[in-house]
Amino acid sequence: MSQHNFSAVLANVQGVRVIDSGAYFNKADEGLPLLVIENALGSAVLAFQGAHLISFIPAGGQDVLWLSPNAVFKPGKAVRGGIPLCMPWFGGHPDGLPSHGFARSMDWSLHSARNLADGRTEVVMRLQDSEQTRALWPHAFNFEFTICVGQTLDLSLSAENLSDTTVPYTYAFHTYFAVEDYTRIAVTGLAGCTYIDTLGEVRRLVQEGDVHFTGATDRVYLDVAKVQTIVDAARTIQISGNSKSAVLWNPGDHAEKIGDIGGGANQHFVCVERGDVFDNALTLAAGEKHIATMTLSA
Repeated sequence: MSQHNFSAVLANVQGVRVIDSGAYFNKADEGLPLLVIENALGSAVLAFQGAHLISFIPAGGQDVLWLSPNAVFKPGKAVRGGIPLCMPWFGGHPDGLPSHGFARSMDWSLHSARNLADGRTEVVMRLQDSEQTRALWPHAFNFEFTICVGQTLDLSLSAENLSDTTVPYTYAFHTYFAVEDYTRIAVTGLAGCTYIDTLGEVRRLVQEGDVHFTGATDRVYLDVAKVQTIVDAARTIQISGNSKSAVLWNPGDHAEKIGDIGGGANQHFVCVERGDVFDNALTLAAGEKHIATMTLSA
């Protein structure tokens, strides 16, 4: 999208501006356009590539989201941290296509922006099918991501199947939450849920009590409750939404082998990803639209 179109969409909208990531992070060798949203209730920053939220700070608080100190802001590479959007498939693909889909590494357009009467700011990002997407997923679609910034972060992700056939669809808000020490937190709201442990031999187990982390963790919880809470030393973070799955992830010591994380950096995040994956995978009938919601509060 050209700067002219940015200006047209943002005309008369207060507290929203476009800036280059190189200037934002003082890194001259990197550059992706970012949308900065600021109001009296909170602030957020997102990249146009992937409609990728990289920061959310409620007024008077600290960033709810974790961004890797080694994150790379370059075209075509998903940014490590924040909220990548994994869609229209989650995880690996049986045909060897890019893991977690293509939406997180493609440029979305700024569809609309407005200041709401209650002091919040709403922006809507859009991704539509193209020759490039149809080479990976041969379906016509319209994806829209609505971000509402206030004292809470309210998100709505819609996927509309514009083709004339039924299509498979999975997605996740792959959220990296900032914590003091992931081995000293608890995640509530998952007791009694069946989960799939994907580390080593894949096992199906039932969660007893709260979730605690002792090292590398990769679990897919099924048919979860609407609300989960991260209990950290200094604050709690509440995650609510209508998705049926929750994925809990931290690479543990393996982080040192992940270039854009690095050894030790993983100590300060935990992923609690809401979506519809594995047993909760969806199909979209011709013309059907699915809307996923998630609200974050700290």
